[in-house]
Amino acid sequence: MRSIFSLFLLLSVALLFTACGGGSGMGGQVEGESFVTEGWVSPDIFRVTSTGVPKPGLKNKVQRRGTAKEAALIMAQKRVIEKFVGARLEGAAGAADYASTGIAVSKEFGGLVKGGTIVKSTYDDDDNCEIVYQVEKKNLRKEVEGGAEVTQ
Repeated sequence: MRSIFSLFLLLSVALLFTACGGGSGMGGQVEGESFVTEGWVSPDIFRVTSTGVPKPGLKNKVQRRGTAKEAALIMAQKRVIEKFVGARLEGAAGAADYASTGIAVSKEFGGLVKGGTIVKSTYDDDDNCEIVYQVEKKNLRKEVEGGAEVTQ
């Protein structure tokens, strides 16, 4: 009876570990789970997926994972800004100075992007980190794709 209980406990822990993203591959998802990792989730929520690697020379697993997650976060924020600037420039056809418009859009959405959240993170055996980063604001899509005129 005790060995059956031990086997059940071991299988439960293994299942829990796998379901929480503890597997060896990047981007692991629970089978059957539906999760938007890139693009518009709703008119108010936008997500990107990004990866980061640990700082070279670190041996401590906690530090390695921390620096990898920080690198992934910076890349995710950069990707969101790029997507938003690109969408705004497409809507600003005929603008005289795309560079100025891009800078203005970057400033406009900068605070929002830095205030986003990591909604999912996974690590591989080398402590590389993959995150799903989300920004959220009421009517965000409308604002990004053709909202009010951007001024400097």
